[in-house]
Amino acid sequence: MKKIDKILCGPNDKIKNVLEKMGSFKPSDFDLPAGIVLVVDSKNKVLGIATDGDIRRALSRGLDLNGPISDAMNKDPFLVELTDDKKEILSQVSNKIREKHWHKDRLNKIVVVDKNRCPVDVFYFYDLWQKSDVRFKQIGVVGLGYVGLTLALTLADLGFKVKGYDTNINVIKKLNLGEPHFFEKGLKEILNNNIDKNFQAVNNFLGVNNSDIYFIAVGTPLGKNGKPSLDHLKSASETIGRVLKNGDTVILRSTVPVGTTRDFVVPVLEKFSGLKSGEDFFVAFAPERTVEGKALEELKKLPQVIGGLNWASADITASIFNHLTHSIVLVDSLEEAEMVKLVNNTYRDVVFSFANELSLVCNRLGINTRRVIEAANNGYERSSVPMPSPGVGGVCLEKDPLIFVESAKRKKYQPLLARDSRKISDLMIDFVANEIINFIKNKKDSKVFVMGLAFKGRPVTSDVRGSTSIKLIEKIKNKAGSIYVYDPAVNLDEVKKVGIKMVNPSEGFKKADVVVVMNNNLDFEKLDIKKLLKTSNNPVFVFDTWAIFGQNDLNKLEGVIYKNL
Repeated sequence: MKKIDKILCGPNDKIKNVLEKMGSFKPSDFDLPAGIVLVVDSKNKVLGIATDGDIRRALSRGLDLNGPISDAMNKDPFLVELTDDKKEILSQVSNKIREKHWHKDRLNKIVVVDKNRCPVDVFYFYDLWQKSDVRFKQIGVVGLGYVGLTLALTLADLGFKVKGYDTNINVIKKLNLGEPHFFEKGLKEILNNNIDKNFQAVNNFLGVNNSDIYFIAVGTPLGKNGKPSLDHLKSASETIGRVLKNGDTVILRSTVPVGTTRDFVVPVLEKFSGLKSGEDFFVAFAPERTVEGKALEELKKLPQVIGGLNWASADITASIFNHLTHSIVLVDSLEEAEMVKLVNNTYRDVVFSFANELSLVCNRLGINTRRVIEAANNGYERSSVPMPSPGVGGVCLEKDPLIFVESAKRKKYQPLLARDSRKISDLMIDFVANEIINFIKNKKDSKVFVMGLAFKGRPVTSDVRGSTSIKLIEKIKNKAGSIYVYDPAVNLDEVKKVGIKMVNPSEGFKKADVVVVMNNNLDFEKLDIKKLLKTSNNPVFVFDTWAIFGQNDLNKLEGVIYKNL
């Protein structure tokens, strides 16, 4: 039970008497903070507060122990008016921290008063803070790409207050106008439902933008040396470090070499904040594992893997993700969580590369790859070979296996499977390119129509990073007379960057010498392929790498040379 009168004194009480008062009772007996007195007037209104630190500083300035406590007290304390809702108390305090960017000790002890400014309670701010509903805490997401924006908006839709940070001013402007800068199913709707309510895109974390929990979701692209670049990660860590305060949490989502969070990110955060990780602030790694096109759905469905700098870091992070999904997987360290992401994507890349190498072998043997795979998988539970594809694209599968390799090489081991799986993907693109080049080598002004520019078609995405179509176009552009592309999901600006003209299917098929299907967008199945092919040249080579049109018996059509992988 609290007895607030135990820490009250008058403005004229001598400093030495106040010190005696501070030491005359055990604060723990009354659930009160230690080392503080409230200075009140005759009507019990708070005039100021004095901590043991205030008194020590006053004495160092030359004040006498017999002097009045009013000379040593803080005359402008931050007072919180009484409310039944602890969240409202936290709101007042947190806004003050964000607006003033006060040091962590400035609001260490909080004084609650009634409407007449009479003291009602005193408590440690961080006691209340740590026990508060995590949804009260403001979240900052650094990096508003495919990973960061989907996470930010999902959290906002769950009731969190989210500030999304990006260095691209155009991205910020578009988002604040309700326009996402890439396609993801349901993204525009969730953005418009939360913009200027629970979500806002910002270019700094100062003042009211200052957050309590920060997610880092920036890219770690491969450099020219084939190793991941940590420049964006360093910049993001510095940005957060400059505004980090006591009690904050930093959670990494970016894919990194094992050991990066502990050995690279944490030192940057400590350097720029002046705080100690694991004590003053918390750090965790929680890998992003959603698939583009279903990210909003999977964020709420997939298990979230969490590794913390310490168990407190993991616990705080888990309390956030518990609002997204009921499935949390705690691992023992930051490094184990970092490896989980690399395992997921490297495994997929290796499996896909097996299917693609099988296709290359079957092609030379004159065997139908798809029938072989279907027969091998049929009723045999130990086999689940995927179908082949024209190379394995996408920024994650293109990059993450190499980050896995880099992590191993740092410990003097050279992985073989992960390394070679990337080579097989390149071989498959070469195979497709060579088939096209061999068909058009004797044709003048040949026309090639590429269906699909995004790195995949299902689930639908607008992402062209790591696109096998773009790599194919680079390989054949000096051999073909003209190249056109169609992809209903990709923004026209992205097509212009590649230097290829976007056309509709009718234009693409007309007088085409080659039609190559490079992703499996569902819209392609809706096309009247036989009718369109009647407008193509005779003969026309249809390289249907995903076997979308195989059921149409295109190889039986006059003038059509049909092939799949």
